Amino acid sequence: MGDELSSDELKALARAYGDGTIRGDELERLDRILQDKRDARDQFLREMNMIDAMEEWALGGQPGLRDQDLVLPSPTKSIASRFPWVPWTSAAVLAVALLVFTSFVWLNTGNSTIGTVVSIQGPARWTGQDGVIENDLEAGESLSGGTLEVLAADAWLSFRFNDGSIVTLSGETEAVLSDLGQKQLQLRHGNMSADVEPQPVASPMIVQTPAAELEVLGTQFNVSVRTTDTELAVNEGRVRFLRSSDGKTLDVSAEHRAVASLDPADEFSAEPLGPQVTTWQSRVEDDSEVMYGYWKPALFELGIRLKQSVAAGEITEADAVAQYQQAIRLDSQASVWGKPSQIGCLVCLDVRNEDGTRVQLTEQSKLRITGRLFSRGNLKMGISAFQSDGGFNDKFSCTITSRELNLSHEGKFEWVLNASDLLSKSGNAPAGSVVHDWWFVTESNTSKFEILKVEIYEN
Repeated sequence: MGDELSSDELKALARAYGDGTIRGDELERLDRILQDKRDARDQFLREMNMIDAMEEWALGGQPGLRDQDLVLPSPTKSIASRFPWVPWTSAAVLAVALLVFTSFVWLNTGNSTIGTVVSIQGPARWTGQDGVIENDLEAGESLSGGTLEVLAADAWLSFRFNDGSIVTLSGETEAVLSDLGQKQLQLRHGNMSADVEPQPVASPMIVQTPAAELEVLGTQFNVSVRTTDTELAVNEGRVRFLRSSDGKTLDVSAEHRAVASLDPADEFSAEPLGPQVTTWQSRVEDDSEVMYGYWKPALFELGIRLKQSVAAGEITEADAVAQYQQAIRLDSQASVWGKPSQIGCLVCLDVRNEDGTRVQLTEQSKLRITGRLFSRGNLKMGISAFQSDGGFNDKFSCTITSRELNLSHEGKFEWVLNASDLLSKSGNAPAGSVVHDWWFVTESNTSKFEILKVEIYEN
């Protein structure tokens, strides 16, 4: 079969890939086409964006924030270039599809228990190999191989394998777990912290993500799976880190971190974790920190209005471009819009500086959140906190009403609070903890809000 491809055939392949029904031979053909044909890559991107938008529309999302036809110049990364088509893209397609395929293999672990739920906070779901779904997990419950999901930003769950190794899933995270003499985990998305007991040299624990594979013989480490990369931080021992896009490997030792990108052109090296800092400011001019939410580039709304005006014949395209370029010279700001989730409309940001360092809270730490809110009701803000020398610690949060925010006429607000105001169900205090991620959520998933800036600073 040649590589000549009709538009309808590519559309069928894209949709089969999007809903996870693509066959192995179809995947190989799609991979070849995407490597060789730029127009096919462009069409595939359009199809995937459309599928994504339709799914989010069905869930009450805002597909309008993903307008791919905006052609006006922009000073920031456009939404259409969020996943630029470069040679590694087909490898990314293959890596993600491989996870879909291998999950069914890993679930075939028999009915024997592989471990026990140690502790749980918030909603979580277990799906066994027989397809039975359990939503009421409890501490002390034994589980066999299957898929474990933590369903909310303020939730977490710790699971102990039979040999004593513990993995903690934090925030909206999904992992497939199995143990047939060798522990294997697929971390599909989200965050995991692991304390691994010594493993047989011939059978290390394997952790697979869309961008990387980890070999673990016994150590403490944290993993974050983001849209286009996987970050590994090793606190004790050593982890073999393999980048899926090109097969390069890296031994990451204690007190070091590394990032495996889907783009093999990106740097792949281990760096010292370094001392934690006490200040941080979000960088929403691009989407690199967005773990959950709709990223909107600066001047997005103006671009949409100008495009509509051109289509209606109210102004010429040249006038629209001139107005847009003039606006670029003025103050403009990107933002992140809330996205429907299990617990309400949610924004979640990865709290790390450009060099990868994370923020340690002190008794003097404060948080400032600036945004716009277009609905009434209770609001919740929180953080995921890790221990200063290792793994997951706790979740801390605070609730406020929209009335207390003192919204301006345009719905803008600035919320400043002491870190000590953040509470946990365990009664722990946040001071001394290292912030891993920050979230803001409304009680309704139909609420509309945007986050402009988040800061952590000291008095």
